[in-house]
Amino acid sequence: MQDQGAGFGPGSPLRRGWILGIVWALLLGPASVAGAVVLSVAEGDSIQAAIAAALPGDVIDVGPGDFFEDLDFLGKAVTVRGQGPDTVVHGTGAGPVVSFVSGEGPLSVLHDLVVTGGLASAGGGIRIADASPSVLRTIVFYNRATGQGAGIYVARSDAVLMNNLVLYNFAAAGDPHAIWVTDAAPRLVNNTIVRNDSNGVFVPIGAAPELRNNLIAFNGLGDRGRGICDFSGGLTRIAYSLVTRNRVAALLTDGRDFPKITGAERRIGAPRLVGNLTGDADLLFDGAIPRLHTRGFDRTSLDELIAGLRPNPSGDGPAIDTGDPDFAYDDLDGTRNDVGFTGGPEAPAW
Repeated sequence: MQDQGAGFGPGSPLRRGWILGIVWALLLGPASVAGAVVLSVAEGDSIQAAIAAALPGDVIDVGPGDFFEDLDFLGKAVTVRGQGPDTVVHGTGAGPVVSFVSGEGPLSVLHDLVVTGGLASAGGGIRIADASPSVLRTIVFYNRATGQGAGIYVARSDAVLMNNLVLYNFAAAGDPHAIWVTDAAPRLVNNTIVRNDSNGVFVPIGAAPELRNNLIAFNGLGDRGRGICDFSGGLTRIAYSLVTRNRVAALLTDGRDFPKITGAERRIGAPRLVGNLTGDADLLFDGAIPRLHTRGFDRTSLDELIAGLRPNPSGDGPAIDTGDPDFAYDDLDGTRNDVGFTGGPEAPAW
C-alpha cells in the first residue's frame, strides 16, 4: 500500500528510513569518524565525566551495571551506548535523567540502556529542547513529571526516537502524559508505549510529529488515558501504528474521542492517518503483560516486562508484519516491519 498525500511522498522526511539506517550504521561503529575515540565506562565510573571529556565523534561505551547520575550531552556530537537492559542509569530525582538542551543534532546519539528514576517539570526520563538528537533502543521506565512528559519531553526539535520502550511513567502532579511533543516535528518510529498512567503521546497545537510503526497500548489510569491525544490541528501524521486497549480511547482528535484508530482513519483518512490497525489485544504479546512488583525501579519487573512485551510470533499476532510495507522499514530478517520496539532495521539485539 502506498502512502498518499503531503508528507508521505518519495523524498519526504517520512521516507528517509533507509538513509537514517546508513547514517546510524556508521555512527554506531567505533571507527565511524576519523580520529574518534572509544571511551569505556564501567560500573562505578561516571558517564557524565566521559561526556565532558569526549570530542566530536567519540563513542562512550558504557558497560553493564548501575549508574547513579543525571546526564547532559552538553551540545556534543557523541554517542553514548550501553548494553541494553544490563546498563541502567538511575536519575538523581532532581531533574531529567538525560538532557539534550544545547543544540544537539542527529550525531548526538543515545542507545541501548535504561533510563529510570527521573523527576522533572518537563521530561522526567529524557528532556529534548532546542535540539534534535537520535534516541534508539532506550528503555524509559518509571520516571515522573509534574508538568509535561513523564517519560519524554520534546520541544522545538526534529529528533528521531526509534525502537524505544516507554513504560510505567507516571505523573508526580498534574497530567504530564508519557510523551509530550510541543512546537516540534520529531519522528517516532517503532516504539512500544505501554502501561503509562495517562495518554501515550500528547500533541498540543503547533506540533507536527510523525508516528509510524508504533505500538501504543494499555495506557491510562482512572478516567484518563488515550493512546494519542492530538490537538495539532491536523499536522500530526500517524501511520501503520497499532493503537489498542488504551483506557479512554485510541485517539482524541478534532474534538472527538475515537475508541478505535481504524474508525478515526475511515473518517479522517490520508494524509493524517494511513495503514493503522487495532488488532486483538489478547493476541498482541507473547504472554500477559506483567505488572510492577513495586513502585520505582525493580530489576525483576523490568526483565519480566521486556520478555512479556515481545510480540506474539504466531500468525494471529497483530503486530507481526503489519508495519509500513516500504522496504526501508523491513525487519532485520528482510520481512515486513513488525510494529513496536522489536521491529524494523534498528531492532534491539537484546
